[in-house]
Amino acid sequence: MNAQTTKRWSSAWLRQEFVTQELISGTVLVSVVIAVADEAGGILDVFAITLLSVLIFWATEVFAHTVAAQRRRPDTETVRLRASIRSAVRDSRGLLLAGIPPLIFLLLGLVGMGGGEVAYWTALWVEVAILAAAGWIAFGGLSVAWYWRVCGAAATAALGLLAMLLKILVH
Repeated sequence: MNAQTTKRWSSAWLRQEFVTQELISGTVLVSVVIAVADEAGGILDVFAITLLSVLIFWATEVFAHTVAAQRRRPDTETVRLRASIRSAVRDSRGLLLAGIPPLIFLLLGLVGMGGGEVAYWTALWVEVAILAAAGWIAFGGLSVAWYWRVCGAAATAALGLLAMLLKILVH
């Protein structure tokens, strides 16, 4: 079963298309960036640092995927750079997706909706929720007991909570 043969937005489709290692590691990365950003410098600083970090790490991920794709190429085959880049952009989109929700909340705090501190903590909690949802979806399936899904969601969300703990320890 693959993403082309599964119904869009079904549990199997979400598991195959949404739950990627780039989404999980990207979400934790964004959480850590937000957590260690100095909110005393203002929500604009946190927003800018987070946005730039997401873009830099995404570009790095695309580059790394493109370079690593060359290792599978036999010596007799020519480099297909366009195909490698296209595949890299597709494979690394989870890292970009990980940054969008918290950036939206940081932007809302920046324009004065809810205040900076509320936006800051909301952005962190949104990342925990994304991780929990990814864990829930990842452990889904017809013969999977509900408690495995809860364990998967809790364990994955714990990574986001570790970022919050880091925030408390650093500041």
